[in-house]
Amino acid sequence: KTGDVVLSATGPAYDTLMNTITGDMAGSMKQYGIGYRQVEMKDGLPDIPAIVEAAGKPDVKLVFIQRSKGYAVRESLSCEQIGEVCTAVHQANPEAVIMVDNCYGEFVEELEPTQVGADLIAGSLIKNPGGGMAESGGYIAGTKRAVELAGYRFTAVGVGLEIGASLGQN
Repeated sequence: KTGDVVLSATGPAYDTLMNTITGDMAGSMKQYGIGYRQVEMKDGLPDIPAIVEAAGKPDVKLVFIQRSKGYAVRESLSCEQIGEVCTAVHQANPEAVIMVDNCYGEFVEELEPTQVGADLIAGSLIKNPGGGMAESGGYIAGTKRAVELAGYRFTAVGVGLEIGASLGQN
């Protein structure tokens, strides 16, 4: 919502997502008055003390973690590392939703980020384990509250996950 802040705990998000968050084009989060801050990684790992300090501010409503390295020069994050960030954020700001971009991270470990404290994960199974798993091109999964909140932005105001181009996969 206007005045809320998205905090990236893993440095800048990948280029196309940054346009969605901070771009000047119609429909960006910036255009809706949503702020953005980021915490740089330290030696290729999340900087937990800096994340705690940044996430503890009351205007931070969403903490974003990018699991894969994308185009960055770092290792992808393990669920154990993601869990450490989640624990720290939940202690600093229990109301913040923790969202993990899980793209390219699906099925590479026994656990998924929602099992170590993430409230919401999203990814694109259409290009990863086999094109037929998410026919609409992507997925969200997580706590009931977080999925419902995302659903109200996914379709139409007041409708949530009741409709949409989801091919019955809601």
